Amino acid sequence: MDKMEKLNWDDLRVLSAVIKTENLTSAARRLQIDPTTASRRITRLSSSIGFPVYTKLSDGWRLNPQLQTFFGLVDEFCHEMEREMSKFKTPAYGKSSSRHELALSAPASVVAGVFLPHLSDLTAKHPELGLSLHFGTLIKVLGNNDLIITTSQPSQGRLMVQKLGQLTLEAFAPKTMNPKDRSRWIGGVGLEDPFGVEMFGKTFFGQEPEHRVDTFADALQLSLSNGAPSILPRITARPKLELLDRLDPKNPLKINLLMCFHESRKDDAGLRAVIEWLKWAFSVEAEVCRSAYEGE
Repeated sequence: MDKMEKLNWDDLRVLSAVIKTENLTSAARRLQIDPTTASRRITRLSSSIGFPVYTKLSDGWRLNPQLQTFFGLVDEFCHEMEREMSKFKTPAYGKSSSRHELALSAPASVVAGVFLPHLSDLTAKHPELGLSLHFGTLIKVLGNNDLIITTSQPSQGRLMVQKLGQLTLEAFAPKTMNPKDRSRWIGGVGLEDPFGVEMFGKTFFGQEPEHRVDTFADALQLSLSNGAPSILPRITARPKLELLDRLDPKNPLKINLLMCFHESRKDDAGLRAVIEWLKWAFSVEAEVCRSAYEGE
């Protein structure tokens, strides 16, 4: 029996979930199975392919880097299977009786500051589209999403990548801040840390943050309540700009945002409609931000 004949579909599903979540326990929770069952299937898969799925590195156990190509193929295969199976219960886009459901994952600050304010425009123009929005920053694979907004180009899967725009961050402080509190800044190691806020902030403020929170919205709220400075995207700070001082507007942190989707979806009319709406919403908010900050 060759290695292909030994492969088990359930084992591949577990591996695909592990690739998406980067954690065996989270993968088991995603599939609604016991973690010991997930571990057993990964062990069986390692035996089937003749290589360990996990390997011990200096910073702990990680997916075997020698199997990156294999992982990409597995994730792509599972994604295609899920997409094809969804067609059995979802009418095709374009039929008057259908509702086309799409899932989008993007940074929380972009979802809240760019997409949500303009979601009604998408609904008005395309009432047949249903869009699920999820938070995520440094996403490496599509997973259950039809489209992802990320900060770096994924290395796995046959993905088409388009530039959406640029997110600009800078140091802000409440106008009520006590000068002695200037270095007691608010950082983040949660949902939005892959933007590089921690490193940028430590360089600017000269020390580790005194507080850490998950999202920029949380950082803004905490900043206004306790008088401490923080690194924020301009789109997040804009609604409260009259309450904030810009500490160094000439040296911002600029992050490129990329839209990624599977190449097999390039002719999907529903997905194209969402992509055009994303570009439009981002351009509108970019112009609003530009006007707000140029007037400062």
